[in-house]
Amino acid sequence: MLDSFPNELIVMSAQYLTFEEAETLAWTNKRMMNIMRRNLPQALEPKIDIKKLKFPILEREETLFYLVIHWPYGVKSGPIPFCIRKDDQRRQMAGVDAQTYAAFVQYARYCAVPSNDQIEWEEYAVKTSRLARRYADVPPLPLHLLFSRAIVHHFYFVFCDSDWFWTVINGLEQTRGSFKDKHLVCSDREVLTFEDLDQIKISPFMQKVDKFEWALNYDDIPMVDDLFTLSQFRHTNWMLYGISYGLTAVPFATSEKLTVDTGNSSLTRIIKNFMRAPVHKRKWTLKGLDNDHKCSYEPWSFEEVEKVIRKSGVHYECVETTHRPVTRSSGSSSGIALSKTFRIFSPELTWNIKLSRPHSRTLDDIEECPGFNLAIF
Repeated sequence: MLDSFPNELIVMSAQYLTFEEAETLAWTNKRMMNIMRRNLPQALEPKIDIKKLKFPILEREETLFYLVIHWPYGVKSGPIPFCIRKDDQRRQMAGVDAQTYAAFVQYARYCAVPSNDQIEWEEYAVKTSRLARRYADVPPLPLHLLFSRAIVHHFYFVFCDSDWFWTVINGLEQTRGSFKDKHLVCSDREVLTFEDLDQIKISPFMQKVDKFEWALNYDDIPMVDDLFTLSQFRHTNWMLYGISYGLTAVPFATSEKLTVDTGNSSLTRIIKNFMRAPVHKRKWTLKGLDNDHKCSYEPWSFEEVEKVIRKSGVHYECVETTHRPVTRSSGSSSGIALSKTFRIFSPELTWNIKLSRPHSRTLDDIEECPGFNLAIF
């Protein structure tokens, strides 16, 4: 398709590609290769293959930190000092940063050879590259240079501060690296605000997130209607922990994959909302929940849940009822696990609700047990 475009337009388009994508384009034909060689030669340089990269949790305004890189073949780099440079710092430190990064590229190539002895970065920087005389004096690597030629297969980032979150994300967006699997963990419900939503919508890095974890500390889900309905998160695997009253909003999420672990809310209200919510492909698990009715935990019955489904007017049937003994680690019985699966025949899609009571003393339908699990598929 691009082959029919003039060279200037191809060069302009390539500026929005990662180096990996630009290299793929270069190998399509001889003309593309010549264009990339003249205008984007960095894309054809050897890539740094990173198996896993996990960011530490840092305080606000902290820009110097250590990362441990997992190389292929099980090799770990040891702690590597990194920094995030602002524009004026980049110009001032350009010479030092270029020298440090060149040494790091050689170190990455060394680690990529399985037969080489394992060595940590600081030792390599002192003994081989001669960047410093002491480990403590090894200069930090600028973040924007690290990812300029990197292919990161697993990226793991825990954040608890909005400023730090955007400092890292904006720093990554200024690189041309590739991130295959992005795993973001929000450790506090108050981290992101509605002011961040507009930036999330246009952020190139945030257009595809593979897994998003959010610890909610038994409070409402912030921005659920906005975040869950953004098209860029439709294929994101959401994992939510400790949900209270916001749990009733979950049925309206548009994500295909979602897990809720621990929380409390009214079971009948959740079922009502599932029957009202738009139908789409889902593979959801809601576990460790308690039936909360008027601020107190209440027992529930399969009969009342089926009544809610029936009142919604949909065509349904109960396709499976199971019960099995639950045993303690000691081997003795601790009760019975009961479950029922209801198949819902909607015009758009046939889908299932599997409701289970994890611990029962008898097979009776009503019991003093507020706990329940849900699976939507």
